[in-house]
Amino acid sequence: DDDDDDDDDDEYIDMDSLGDWRNFRRSLTMSSIDEEESVQEDNLSSTTKVSASSQSGDERKSKSSSSSSSRTNRNSQRGVKSVSKDNEEILRSQNKELADEYTTGVWAHEVSTPEVGGLVVRMPLEMELYRNYRHSLMGNRLKKLLDKKRMNTGMDALEISTWYARSKELIEEEMGRIANMADEEGQIDATQLREEASEMLSLYLDNQETWQEVCLVVQRNEDTGSSKTLVLNRPMAFQLTENLGKLVLFGAFQQQQQNKNFDSRTDLVQFMSAFKHECAVYVGGPDEQGNPAVMIHGIKDLPGAVEISPGSNIYKGGLDAAVKGVLDGKYSPLEFRFFVGCHSYKESALDVAVLLGKYQPVACARSVALKQCISLPKPLWHEVMELCGGDLEDLSSLELLKRDDLQFQVVDETLEYGAEDDDDVIEIVDLGELEIDDDEDDYFLM
Repeated sequence: DDDDDDDDDDEYIDMDSLGDWRNFRRSLTMSSIDEEESVQEDNLSSTTKVSASSQSGDERKSKSSSSSSSRTNRNSQRGVKSVSKDNEEILRSQNKELADEYTTGVWAHEVSTPEVGGLVVRMPLEMELYRNYRHSLMGNRLKKLLDKKRMNTGMDALEISTWYARSKELIEEEMGRIANMADEEGQIDATQLREEASEMLSLYLDNQETWQEVCLVVQRNEDTGSSKTLVLNRPMAFQLTENLGKLVLFGAFQQQQQNKNFDSRTDLVQFMSAFKHECAVYVGGPDEQGNPAVMIHGIKDLPGAVEISPGSNIYKGGLDAAVKGVLDGKYSPLEFRFFVGCHSYKESALDVAVLLGKYQPVACARSVALKQCISLPKPLWHEVMELCGGDLEDLSSLELLKRDDLQFQVVDETLEYGAEDDDDVIEIVDLGELEIDDDEDDYFLM
């Protein structure tokens, strides 16, 4: 038994003793990528030398130029500290210290599993089908189409633009067939749908509800498989009405009880004094929206705050100290982010969502998670994808090409929270008709 206890001690890892292990892992990841690319370039060079005698001078020049350009692009990505100077300027106007941290050391890269302090990023439906060929009827159908194309072209692997385009076509074809089944009133009898069509409709609606979400993982229990995430890019409001202040401070379930409590009314007055004119409130997800909002920030010494994961330097809680600090002028209101609701996962549901290709786990610098999503010229989803590079960066570019075809339900943020007439606050609009800076982060997307 003593030996078993010794073995357990040997297996225990004190995360604090590892220091900034996230940056250490990032360095290893970048080194591995550089080594792999170096081998690929050596192989390409050898192949080029063998075939050079059969090529014209112009062909050799073209290939050499292409290879050089590819290396230059990758090397420039290694040194790039951001992907949007406009986003940087906005961050600097909100939080100079965080902006300095961002511009001198921002980073993000893919990881295999979700981790607290990291992100999970919603993938487009095209990618979801491409990855999920083992468990999805439509995914398997796409794989067969792509396998046939590979055989016809003699290619070992297809470029991302090729499989993305075929996946997009498949989605449009199937959704078109479903739409044609609608009656005169626009209703579709779901019982008449084929199994593939039923799955396609379900996947499509689920993807629309979580379109381009960037979520911060704030809780994860390996024993029970439970997880919680907060959606970073669904802003609700940037100023507080009294009703919204009550929702943020007390939650929907406690408002009536707290209204009768003198101390609670005093807390509300103090909170409104600190955050009324400038308060970043986000819809953190569809679950637990009746609870008080979760406050996220990067202030290490804030009394009452708890680090969400050792070494992440991302904290939650400490509201009383935050209110006092803002009123005293020690902190800016935009150093804090308030999230109403969350995504709550049970029984490893988040891991299943990753396995099915719905979400991509991403490790990132804390400045990416802490920055506000207020009128970003480059939406946070595209920013994170470009920071990751590789296929995710290419996927971001492909998604940008179809933005003009998308439609959104947009909530008018100027209306008071809790308005009863939904028909007055929600409308369907074409993004191309909006007089804004092409940024979905300006609006709460339903």
